[in-house]
Amino acid sequence: MAIQTKKYIKCDDYKPLNLDLMYEGNKIVLDNLDYDLEAIINTEGPLTYNTLKERLREAFGVAKISGKALDVIIPHLKRFGYMETDNLFDKVIWPDRGIYKIDYVRMGYERQIYDIPREEIQNVLIEYYNEGYRAEDLYHKVLNFFGYSVLTKKALEYLEFVLKKM
Repeated sequence: MAIQTKKYIKCDDYKPLNLDLMYEGNKIVLDNLDYDLEAIINTEGPLTYNTLKERLREAFGVAKISGKALDVIIPHLKRFGYMETDNLFDKVIWPDRGIYKIDYVRMGYERQIYDIPREEIQNVLIEYYNEGYRAEDLYHKVLNFFGYSVLTKKALEYLEFVLKKM
């Protein structure tokens, strides 16, 4: 198989964040938020908002990022000028302030199939398509490549979306 893979690198370089102090507009916490956003995106990007929120939950030490928190976080994120693309169920944030071609698949970190940017999945789809796989057999091969065994309705919808975007 000619699919090029790379190790998924997870960001673990967080500065301390505190929700209450962020809501109060504490400059140190807001500066730390900016640092964390850049560190996460530049380490793990391209990544979905869902993955970004997961990292921020770790940085804040909370179980959920609320809408109130996102009202503060999103404007900080937007100031960096990162490009975003639609990934059907979520948006993908691209590092380096631009969208670029991905000719590899990042492995070694468990992600939901729809949290994998479509550009990565397309590399696998192309390989299996060129081997003659079609329809559900193609989707099952792609899922198996990423370590999944069940083709759920949501996974099928996402893979069909990815295929149409090729």
